[in-house]
Amino acid sequence: MRHVIIDTDPGVDDALALMLAFSSPELSVEGVTTVVGNVSHGRAHSNALKLLEFLGVRGVPVAPGATKPLLRRPLDASEFHGEMGLGEAVLPEPRLKSDERSAVELILEKAEELEERLTLIAVGPLTNIASALLVEPGLAEAAAGLVIMGGAFNVTAYGHGNVTPVAEFNIWHDPEAARIVLGSGMPVTAVGLDVTTHPDNRLSKEHFEEMETRGTRRSRLVRDLCRRSIRRFGSLSIHDLLAVAAVVDPSLVDTRLFHVDVETVGELTRGQTVADRRELRRIRGRREPNVDVCVSVDSGRFLRLFMDRVVRG
Repeated sequence: MRHVIIDTDPGVDDALALMLAFSSPELSVEGVTTVVGNVSHGRAHSNALKLLEFLGVRGVPVAPGATKPLLRRPLDASEFHGEMGLGEAVLPEPRLKSDERSAVELILEKAEELEERLTLIAVGPLTNIASALLVEPGLAEAAAGLVIMGGAFNVTAYGHGNVTPVAEFNIWHDPEAARIVLGSGMPVTAVGLDVTTHPDNRLSKEHFEEMETRGTRRSRLVRDLCRRSIRRFGSLSIHDLLAVAAVVDPSLVDTRLFHVDVETVGELTRGQTVADRRELRRIRGRREPNVDVCVSVDSGRFLRLFMDRVVRG
């Protein structure tokens, strides 16, 4: 069993990722931390509480985190996720209360408590993780590792950006935070657009039709989360859920090591994850690999995992 904290900005696919995490006996979720990103921090935090209440989760702290990027103003993705962040899903106001600790405090306390057995899963901008590293650089060695949904690494045909031609939203939203995290020395696995947007890894209309016909409380929530995007695009990338799935079952994905840095000053390239894909080993100034980048997915097993644990429950 892997002990995890999920850092999130719910978000349609964040909601699905949380549903998978809490339906997976392979994981012990030690906490949920929230960050501004897809929607305002207030909405993201409320959505996390709503989802845990829907799932009947008790005793897992939900700690509030960054309300803005380290140096920039927040710019949300509500055009995609809907005004409230959950597509067409409507959940009641939560009775669950926030943890008294901040996201940074919770991350650092759990890292100390679990002694190198804590894996961080970040499926939003990396502001909270970077802030924790700035407070305690030793977190890079204290944690077992970090799995992120983020980046467009140009290592597959689908590795281009979604918010700009070269940048993925989570990294683009706070590129300074991403650069701190990737340069910290913490073991990082990146599940980026190179695999999450591959057509074989997306939810199809056929998957959606099963959600509509099952008629359970759980399947209705998933249907309402997904419906807007399925109708608009004909399929749906479940980005954040794939990052959680890679922790639940690492054999679902293949990765390759690259040195990755993040562009923070380019007018056209803000948030680009620049992966050094050169094969020559004696290139002057070439740096050691720091990120395990996901390059392929066992699509059939991944989508069965989604249907079995998230839709059917």
